[in-house]
Amino acid sequence: MGEHIKPLSMINGNGLINFGWARQPLFDVNMAAAASVHRHIFSTWRLKRWEYFYVATPTVFFAAQIAHLGYLANLTAYLYDIERNVLLERTSNIPFGTDVVLANHPRQGTTSARAGTSKYLQFEMTPEGKHVTVDWPRFNGQQDLHADLLLGWPKELESLSVVDPLRNGRFAYTTKVTCMPATGAIRIGQERWECNRSEALGELDWSRGFLESVTVWKWATASGRTRQGQTVGFNLCSGFHDGGDNENAVVVDGHLTKLGLVSFTYDQAHIMQPWHVNSSDGRVDLSFIPMVDRQSYTDAGPLQSHIHQLVGRYSGTVTSEGSDPIAITDFVGAAEDHYARW
Repeated sequence: MGEHIKPLSMINGNGLINFGWARQPLFDVNMAAAASVHRHIFSTWRLKRWEYFYVATPTVFFAAQIAHLGYLANLTAYLYDIERNVLLERTSNIPFGTDVVLANHPRQGTTSARAGTSKYLQFEMTPEGKHVTVDWPRFNGQQDLHADLLLGWPKELESLSVVDPLRNGRFAYTTKVTCMPATGAIRIGQERWECNRSEALGELDWSRGFLESVTVWKWATASGRTRQGQTVGFNLCSGFHDGGDNENAVVVDGHLTKLGLVSFTYDQAHIMQPWHVNSSDGRVDLSFIPMVDRQSYTDAGPLQSHIHQLVGRYSGTVTSEGSDPIAITDFVGAAEDHYARW
């Protein structure tokens, strides 16, 4: 484990996994070539793949996801109108993931999914960044959703790609890209939200894993601009990638600082009360004030999940390598309390 600086295969020729992390998506994500995957009788069901993004502005938080769980694909889109304190969301399940196309690399290809004749999500890599299209009929009553967004991904923007071991021969890969300047528009019915580079920032979560049947994590993320004009983003997670190099990092003006383990303090029985997130190396000290809780529950025999995905505001300090603490004030971002048996 440790930092990689040259392109490499995630799985080597002997079926063994090259663990570690990189500041760019250098890994060839050939997950199915792992020896542990070949040995598992239900490997198709244990391979989990998803691509998620969000865009945040002072007035709106918009997110969408295409997830393939092996036996099922899940499509999600949601919009939180911050000014009105209104959450709109829709989900759709596709048995066996029919008509879902998954890109093989976070910086290449297209991930897309179609449900029915007119519900369509597409995340396409272009030279400028991720081009996102979401068409969802009757998203809010009779009102259709249409989103056309570009999340800028310049080559000089550092991100975090990491391959970490899990228990029982399992492993997980993720690329997290923060501080992506966003342009475009989101429309529901006649209402329209514009995104421009001066105030809209997003994150991409491109993840793959040969996962255990039960997964649990806490997640915190946001991007924003400080009062001094710095562009700052962070991705923090506890309970999932902790056994390896972890997926914790802060990006300041395009440069990434890798962090140690983090801890989350909050009341699960009162999830809308303030959270606190801090890192073991002292580089992160953040409070999170939730504004809305997007909950989802599944209870289908052996398949169960209980997920709180919150939108709120982060304040506190982060410290990049070689700098003094940087003040974060009211960055709009997300936090998640995730339990799944899948």
